[in-house]
Amino acid sequence: MNPLIADDPARIDAYRVTGRLGEGGQGVVYLGESPDGGRVAIKMLGAGLDDPDARTRFRQEIGYARRVKAFCTAQVLAAGELGGTPYVVSEYVDGPSLAEVIRERGTLGGAELRRLAIGTLTALSAIHQAGVVHRDFKPGNVLLSRDGPRVIDFGISRALEEAEPGGGHLVGTPPYMAPEQFGGRPTGPAADLFSWAATMVAAATGRPPFGTGDLPALINRILSAEPDLGGLDGDLRELAARCLVKEPGARPTATRALLTLLGHRVPEQVLRQTGEQALLAEGQQSAAPPARRRRWPVMAGTAGLALAVTAALLFLRPAPAPPAPASAPTHAPLPAPRQGPLAPTSVSELRLPDTRVTLHENPADPVWVSSYHDQRSGTAYPSYTRDQAKGTFAFFGNFDEPIVSPGGGYVASLSATRFRRTDFETIRLRDRATGRDRDLRTVDKPATLFSPLWSEDGRRLLATIMEGDRALGFVVVDPVAGSVEVTRVAGDRKNTYAWGSGGDSVLHQAPGGAVQALDMHGRALRAHPGVGELLPGGAADTTFGTVFTTKCFDNSRNICLWDEQSGARKGVIRLPKGAAFRGWLDEGHFLATRSAGANTDVVLMDANGRAVRVLADGPAAEIDKVVLWFTRR
Repeated sequence: MNPLIADDPARIDAYRVTGRLGEGGQGVVYLGESPDGGRVAIKMLGAGLDDPDARTRFRQEIGYARRVKAFCTAQVLAAGELGGTPYVVSEYVDGPSLAEVIRERGTLGGAELRRLAIGTLTALSAIHQAGVVHRDFKPGNVLLSRDGPRVIDFGISRALEEAEPGGGHLVGTPPYMAPEQFGGRPTGPAADLFSWAATMVAAATGRPPFGTGDLPALINRILSAEPDLGGLDGDLRELAARCLVKEPGARPTATRALLTLLGHRVPEQVLRQTGEQALLAEGQQSAAPPARRRRWPVMAGTAGLALAVTAALLFLRPAPAPPAPASAPTHAPLPAPRQGPLAPTSVSELRLPDTRVTLHENPADPVWVSSYHDQRSGTAYPSYTRDQAKGTFAFFGNFDEPIVSPGGGYVASLSATRFRRTDFETIRLRDRATGRDRDLRTVDKPATLFSPLWSEDGRRLLATIMEGDRALGFVVVDPVAGSVEVTRVAGDRKNTYAWGSGGDSVLHQAPGGAVQALDMHGRALRAHPGVGELLPGGAADTTFGTVFTTKCFDNSRNICLWDEQSGARKGVIRLPKGAAFRGWLDEGHFLATRSAGANTDVVLMDANGRAVRVLADGPAAEIDKVVLWFTRR
């Protein structure tokens, strides 16, 4: 940071100006201080550029930055004019630019370079999904913050739907520009992939792949020569080469490139030059390495079941809330989850927004779909939560997987962007009474969390700690106290944890196949060998008693019910052909999915394996990818 000079303002709106961060072609960037003491960056249009066209470009930059998710760039906080000169206030990103790191420290390699590649591709995917082409992606426009790379400077970006501006001037930074940017052709998302690859080469070798120097010679090399990839190796070298091809339609999208880096081998594909189909296909899956995106058909807990054929859907079963201990902290009372069984018939239908999935409901139902997450290819992976009073769905966010607690007091969400962090993870908690969000620190990297499950009373959240394909233990989050308890469990375990009975234990399929109960400190309480594969739901209160459910050894269509304490078999239920058990909803009913030709039904079944009513249905391709979460209201 440099000191202020005589003509610099002391204040800009409510922000105190403390120094100069830099000066560029569009104006000056100041370091500022907000009224609450936080640091901000303030960019003012340069005095020599204060003309109508410059103002228009400046406003466009602000608009583009606002479109993009905050985790990708410096979030815009305010904008206005000071003495007729436009300014924008944004989040201060505490970290050097990639250009500074290369210049001062040298090249990147190994895991550091790979994290940079994955983080910047994730950011580009979100930028393109927001309908923006950056057009000046380079080391100087990548800030290395502690929570991952941030892409900045949208000064020459444009919206995907806007016409390419005319004129013969160059737009971009030549060593990182794509061939089409020199030839007057339309510039779409594919140009950003070319610039991304050039930036990765520069990060790994210290120089862009076509060099620098005399502009005509540089342009000629970009248009006709092969790139020099230096010592870049492995799949990153292969991917960079694919992104540096001359024809934009032959380059992968940002998300396809990310999938390739994460182990999903995809063929080269020709895209429309405008890139409108290049927006985050496979978005959320691109955010996690395949070793960490375990493809269990369900994830479950006593307070919730994840239902999907290839994804996860959550269902919460009833249970009375345990009395609060005398030492419990005082807080606003959480809404109590509704009790009782589901109604035997449906009386209304509700089509989920932007899907062909229909819910079949009854106002008497104590359980309903409280949120859903659209994981279909070609979408921005949006998620929605349901208003407790109105019953309508509202947009929650892209890349988020919100799970509403029983009674509706809280929403917990693990964001796919957590995979970009290199230090630790957080879980997002929203208090629905106040609308306030909190991010609680959970586990340190390289561990990550999966399969979050609410307790029956909605007061605690259980999640499994994974590293690669190993389950390291579990985390319990108290949203009221804002506390996080991390429990590591010894042994080579691969399966997720679910709630046990009473909310004071967890269930897990241990190495060797036994279903094991552990206390909240990870100590073994009891083990039940030879019972089969543990199914979703953990411990459930049913007409058979308090049981856990497994897939019977003798027949894949049979499910076995086992006493949670003694391990004695309490019953066997035969499923209809094509049905899959998804967990208990009340004492006498469980949930199943059932294929019906090209469609899939979500069905309420009784304890004899008979279908009672359809709770949701839709095309199999959508039911399998639109993740529905059922909870107690």
